[in-house]
Amino acid sequence: MKHFLTLSKISVFLSVALVLGACSSDNNTEETKTVTFSFEVQADDQPLVFDDKKYLTPLNQLISFERINIYVSNVQLKGSSSGDLFIETDSYHLISFDAENGTANFEITNVPATLKVHEIILSIGVDTDANTSIDHVGDLDPTNGMAWDWNTGYKFLSLEGRYFDGDEPLGEEIKMHIGTDKNYYSRIFNVGEPVNLKEKDTFHFLVDGKAPFEHIDLSEGTVFMNDERGDEVAQNYRDGLIILQ
Repeated sequence: MKHFLTLSKISVFLSVALVLGACSSDNNTEETKTVTFSFEVQADDQPLVFDDKKYLTPLNQLISFERINIYVSNVQLKGSSSGDLFIETDSYHLISFDAENGTANFEITNVPATLKVHEIILSIGVDTDANTSIDHVGDLDPTNGMAWDWNTGYKFLSLEGRYFDGDEPLGEEIKMHIGTDKNYYSRIFNVGEPVNLKEKDTFHFLVDGKAPFEHIDLSEGTVFMNDERGDEVAQNYRDGLIILQ
């Protein structure tokens, strides 16, 4: 009888331990959030109208837009406390705009819900390792129109439209295809008061469609690739292309 009671006590003890262990495991599971990054393309502080509407560049040259594609990569969320940092893995996102799509967005998952976001760090372009790799992670895909057809790697910015100078009604093709390691830039956006992700889980950005045209004289040519004029375009988009609202 004593032997039976001892086994019963052991059985009860193990049952309680399992329950407590399960509760402890549940308590240690960190709550996470999915955070949305939303982008709206604009020109002259208004939603950009593709194809039909004409705009003046900073040098008063008449243009229209057909499409804009941008690689946004290596997204990080920095907390208000020292050491609080969330880094997205395989962080490569293609945001695309045209006549049917004036907005674009992507999501990052498994962000600690307790993180109070103080800064957002993101890059325009694709870092060297990914740009020279044959592995296709995130939105890196050689079939999406952003891969070079003459070299390994990706275009960081692809902007296409028309330049109107003279009587030609169709204008002249504008082609800004910018890439290469030297034109990869990281930006730090201060969100102001730290953001509690339990209360706000979406960050809104504006994309200034006219930013790449700053100081650009289209009468000297309308095709911009990986040359000095392409580098000028990259300098323009480094600071003014994407703006946190």
